[in-house]
Amino acid sequence: MMFRPRRELSQQVQVCINKLYKQQNSKWIGLIRRSGEIAAIPYLTPFLESPDMELQMAAENTISELLQHCPPTDLVWLSEKMREYLPYGFTENASQWVHLTTENIKKWPASVHPVKIIMASFHWNGYVREAALKRITEFHDGSEIPFLLIRLNDWVSPIRFHTYKALKQRIHTHNAGIFIRNLALVKRLEHCSRDRYEALLQSVYDLLREPECLPELEQGMTSTDRDIRRFCLQMALESRAAVPAEILEKSLYDQDASIRVWAARQTGKALSGSELKRLVLLMVQDSFPAVRREGLELLAYRFPEEAVPFLKLGLLDRNAIVREVARRYLLRMEKVSYTEFYLDTIWSGDEHLLPAALYGLGETGQAEDAQIIAEYAYHSVASVRKAVIRSLAQLDAGTYGELIRQGLMDSHPGVSREAAQALKKHVYLLEKDELVHGIAENTRIHVQRNMLRLLPSFGGWTQLDGLLDILMQTRAGWIQHEVGRQLNNWIHLSSRSFWNRPSEEQTQILLSKLEACNRMMDRKKVHLLRWMITS
Repeated sequence: MMFRPRRELSQQVQVCINKLYKQQNSKWIGLIRRSGEIAAIPYLTPFLESPDMELQMAAENTISELLQHCPPTDLVWLSEKMREYLPYGFTENASQWVHLTTENIKKWPASVHPVKIIMASFHWNGYVREAALKRITEFHDGSEIPFLLIRLNDWVSPIRFHTYKALKQRIHTHNAGIFIRNLALVKRLEHCSRDRYEALLQSVYDLLREPECLPELEQGMTSTDRDIRRFCLQMALESRAAVPAEILEKSLYDQDASIRVWAARQTGKALSGSELKRLVLLMVQDSFPAVRREGLELLAYRFPEEAVPFLKLGLLDRNAIVREVARRYLLRMEKVSYTEFYLDTIWSGDEHLLPAALYGLGETGQAEDAQIIAEYAYHSVASVRKAVIRSLAQLDAGTYGELIRQGLMDSHPGVSREAAQALKKHVYLLEKDELVHGIAENTRIHVQRNMLRLLPSFGGWTQLDGLLDILMQTRAGWIQHEVGRQLNNWIHLSSRSFWNRPSEEQTQILLSKLEACNRMMDRKKVHLLRWMITS
């Protein structure tokens, strides 16, 4: 069975719901159950009070199964959805559920299906929710906790009061795993403002730090939910029973980069000596730049005598920030000519290190070094050409503007994008007519997109002139759409009071081009542009 995301009701299930309401046949509930769509729950709830026991049992079992696969955050959505659907859109089939009373709930036998009580706690009537809540507090297997966490932010204050008392009684080690699995509902209370929940939240967090809860935290560390893994790792690190080195090492192997960054930042605070060194050496080899940077900084601070070889490796890191950190700390330990270092690496013939060395030379060299970098402008490897474009733009964009403009036309999207970013910083290298011609004539879509992104760099009447030129010269639908978007931005964001007025000749040219584009634009937009040009 495939369970669909929240708020998604497929057309097939909608048909089943319509048939169910018309025919009152449980076979349609069976089809909805097999769909696994939790968005169908509000439409099944009215049948929990159906006089037809077959329908009632089918609805109970289907809703129960769908709730088992409903993520905690979707329970909050479901609570709100129940009020949207009922009572405002109910039919005769739903009237018994809509008009549910506290007396009805009190008369339900002890053997009543739990899902009936749970759904009553989502009812639009506050008295019904309160009565259902009192029945929910009779559950003591932990299954009630997520629904209590939702009702804790109920807009009816007596419900919040009774819920608070019930939750306080359930903050014990037997329920640690349930609180962890419903972390999203616990964290949600941090942002709810109908009451003050700080004391209750602190009690839950204090519970999870207890040594007895460490096995539950360890299980949470393997969760597929990144937030739960991160939370459990943090709680475990604060637990008196945990071994910090083991927790942090496990964190540094996590597939989520944000967890590894968190672990890297905690390592220096929690560890020292050989344990710290072992994890730092793991950090400097991480695939994520922020982790490598933390590792290099820790090495430089805590193990300076052993840091130099790793800092030299950091000089050739593929990330600019890591290279900068390596240079900053290495300079404190020994005298290094970074320009010579990067030149030696470039001339060493190691193709693997060539991109990083070119980047490094661009970051530390002088304008005269740009000549050496330009020799690699037509290299067969795209990462090398990207490094050339960025480094030339940093060292001597004026002299090598033609190479940068050629990079915009590169067959590799990454190189073209790098050239576009460089040209945005050096707008004087751009020519409007060249861009317009390239957008209209080039057959590479990524080149056209990057050229279109450069047009706003001109601003003013030049940008408008270029946009109208493109509309006249191209029939590609996506280009016309992008030009239309830029025209809207130009109209709404332009500050014409700061521009020079167009000359009479320029005004006539713009009006002529606008007339040629008349059929490709909305009439109101044409009138507005004409007014802006002539006013």
